[in-house]
Amino acid sequence: MKMPATVLAATIFSVSGLSAATFASHPHWKADRLPDLYYEVLAASVDKAGEFQAPDGRFRAHLPGSSAEEERGWAITGMQYIYVPALLYTSVHPANPRRGDREVLEMALRAGDYLVSCIDREGNVVPRINGRPVNPLDAHRTLYCWTEALGLLQGHLDKGRLQAWREALRRSGENLVRDLEPRIDRPRYTAPFLGYSPNHFGLRATTIWRMGMVLGLDQWVSLTTEPLRRFVREVAPGGYWAEHDGPTMNYDYLNSSVAGLYWHYTADPAAWNAMRANTGFHLHWCTPDGVDIYTVDERNRNNFQVNASWGLFTFSHFPEGRRFARFKLLAALGDSGDPLNSLGLNSLARIAQDAHYHAEGPEAPIPQESDAYKHALDRPAVVKKEGPWVYSMCALVSAESPLNQFFLDRTAPISLWHDKSRHIIAGGNSKNQPELATFAVKLGSTGAWTRLPLDAFISGSEASDTMCVAHEGYSLRLTINLDDSLHATLSAQMEQTYDRSDTCFLNLPLRLHPGEKLQTGAGKSFILGGEEIRLTGKAVNGSLSHNGWRMSLPESARFLWPYYTYSPYGSVRVPKNIGAALGVVSIPLTESSSWVNMRFAME
Repeated sequence: MKMPATVLAATIFSVSGLSAATFASHPHWKADRLPDLYYEVLAASVDKAGEFQAPDGRFRAHLPGSSAEEERGWAITGMQYIYVPALLYTSVHPANPRRGDREVLEMALRAGDYLVSCIDREGNVVPRINGRPVNPLDAHRTLYCWTEALGLLQGHLDKGRLQAWREALRRSGENLVRDLEPRIDRPRYTAPFLGYSPNHFGLRATTIWRMGMVLGLDQWVSLTTEPLRRFVREVAPGGYWAEHDGPTMNYDYLNSSVAGLYWHYTADPAAWNAMRANTGFHLHWCTPDGVDIYTVDERNRNNFQVNASWGLFTFSHFPEGRRFARFKLLAALGDSGDPLNSLGLNSLARIAQDAHYHAEGPEAPIPQESDAYKHALDRPAVVKKEGPWVYSMCALVSAESPLNQFFLDRTAPISLWHDKSRHIIAGGNSKNQPELATFAVKLGSTGAWTRLPLDAFISGSEASDTMCVAHEGYSLRLTINLDDSLHATLSAQMEQTYDRSDTCFLNLPLRLHPGEKLQTGAGKSFILGGEEIRLTGKAVNGSLSHNGWRMSLPESARFLWPYYTYSPYGSVRVPKNIGAALGVVSIPLTESSSWVNMRFAME
């Protein structure tokens, strides 16, 4: 399978987005290749993890201030970390400094014994703290890591412990089988057909599969081999697994790990093709600071954190994928020498998987290092890098899922990034928030909003791209032109397709930083906090400045801070989380056929 269409030019060999953590040097990490860097990071994490391991064997992310705090904040997924000491104790790789370290072995043994205590007679995962049950959500992820740990350590376990671990894993695996079996023959492995996201299906299937191998249960291997064979063949031509309709970012890394594991044990050519296409997808939908581009994501908005753990071993089968995996890990570590703080228990467990299944070989340059590239999906979505600028557009139009809190509305988002300031326009989808839709229509008769496009596509050349969006009664266009290394122009146009008394708005969600200054062209400044700021284009004298950039605004523009964003998780759908808040610029498009221009300048 060919990698999706890409234009690369003028390759250079530094990644400015990594700050001090470049490929050439790092203040803490000395390894200049994989998997050496994996082992260096994992070994640096175990001493602190050992300090945080509770007397009953649980891994804690930190020492709690009280037992109540521990019960509220602890999750079974942290026990995935058992993979780390198990791998370090057994791996013969020359970069592993902890091989045969008895202290590391004891850490894994205590963790496994605690997990045995979490599995009841029916195979349910019921973790407890001080005798009180706590959250077992996504326990299947921990069961997989425990299975791999058993596979690595079974020659080092006494007979009683070996039997206890195996029996507990078998009971829990029987529960996973009961959950998976009814879904195996569903028409598609997407959320609407499965009842949960495909990553849950794929991860459960690989967990049962590996349990079957490690426990000698051939029937489990047989049960899951065909679903996994089918799973890798459901990759889209654009290199992603669709959750609902189109790609996601974070969850696709999980799907990628399913394909990589399946390839490792089967060498199925379809898995290779899927891994190749998926590597191409992730390589290009990532800015030079290591942050994934979320305009195509239907599940989450961007939290501007680097995702570096799941599926990196899948990329390692390709030269550019190896470099991308190392780039992502260095970006996630930043300038820190504390991997437990930078990555956390869950991610470090998957770094162990990345080291365990790494495919060694040479590296090759990646798009983040190039001076320019352009990449289009199999769906209407494009990302372009030119010098220090990166922009993206997503014109996917999908059916609304109003009853499912986890799927966002696809509202044609865009993003804009510059090397000096990082994200400026924080593109991403949301749910029931028309103010974040790139184009939204306010009905003159009722004041209600419509936010979902009827149709959309992207028309482009190497010079520029135009996103065309149809709303009821309106034909809309948006272009982004990268003028030079310091200037970019965003232009929007509205034409009425039939007579309406409504108003169409262009909305631009800006990534602003709480605690920092926002300044107007009139010379007035604000420190961004929880206090509401409402401004007009006229009042700001035509411009806003923040974090090293300045944006021109027409007089008709309106600005609002803070705009709190939708979250599919937790009990509150729009929490007042200032860290996730945006500043929103809204501009009415009132003159048909006239272009409205906003210029961005780096200061």
